[in-house]
Amino acid sequence: MGRNEPLGLERRKFPRLKDNIFVFCRSGSTSSDEFKAITCDISGSGLMFETERDITPESKLELEIYQPIKRSKSMIFSVPVLAKVIWMKRIEKASFEKGENKYKLAIEFIEIEKKDRKKIANYIEEKVSKK
Repeated sequence: MGRNEPLGLERRKFPRLKDNIFVFCRSGSTSSDEFKAITCDISGSGLMFETERDITPESKLELEIYQPIKRSKSMIFSVPVLAKVIWMKRIEKASFEKGENKYKLAIEFIEIEKKDRKKIANYIEEKVSKK
């Protein structure tokens, strides 16, 4: 937070929506660098998901977001995005099952087509207005 901003001020340009959307992720050039995730929330500027992988902040990820067009999720479109990990937090839990998510990642979109960002924002606006 900036020095002159009041505590609790929302600095986000885009509203967030808690939603489960499928994301295919690539953190490198080999197939072992590929993984799948389901979002915890999404906005026009980024998203959050949980994973079993320990990915450090500032890491770049290639994402393919399978974004619904309609609120019913009956139609989807694929959004390619270059993104950056903003922060990573270990999920607090005494023990984990094999394959269980251990980390929560906040992701910022650094390269996304303007039309795709608009589609994501429109979907979020539609979902929020229908609640």
